Amino acid sequence: MPVMRNDEIVTLLMETGVSSRIGNFLSDVDDFYKPYFERWLKNRDGFLTILNGNIDYVGSEEVMRFGPFHNMYCLIRNMHLVETDLNHGMLLNASPFYSVVDGIVAELGWSGSVLAERLNNNEGLYRAVRKRILNEEVRSISVRVVNYACLIESKAWDPVGFVSAYLIIDEIGGIVRNLLANIHLGDKVNT
Repeated sequence: MPVMRNDEIVTLLMETGVSSRIGNFLSDVDDFYKPYFERWLKNRDGFLTILNGNIDYVGSEEVMRFGPFHNMYCLIRNMHLVETDLNHGMLLNASPFYSVVDGIVAELGWSGSVLAERLNNNEGLYRAVRKRILNEEVRSISVRVVNYACLIESKAWDPVGFVSAYLIIDEIGGIVRNLLANIHLGDKVNT
């Protein structure tokens, strides 16, 4: 089975202005997060540490369907998020919806949360998603709370496909960070 070529993703991201490197689970992930993030970052394909932008880590996992593709896991650390808290889900869980008529996107939006409303109101994001919604990497984007992170998930067949959707994912990450900065979820935990 082919692995997701993280070195190729690093090179392609660099061409778009995103600095990243192949991650090391022992040194790049704080001890507090390690038990929770290993599910997303310790797969066979490894992960990336993003050095600038709104995403902290990008992990991948190979899945078989009509051939191998990869689930791409973009994590934004936040020690106050817990997936069992319904309020956190109502705040951040979001998925795109769309309809296509005669090959043209007739309807497009996000549903599921407060974040979905902010995504719907961002004109630049709306245009970018509308232009690329028929691509698997964009239409499969979803946002959800996992323990101690916001997970922006997508699917990709190869590094080029993932990087083509990454700027949209990073924009969503910026909106998530802005939303989380404007609300109080809890007090800092000493680690």
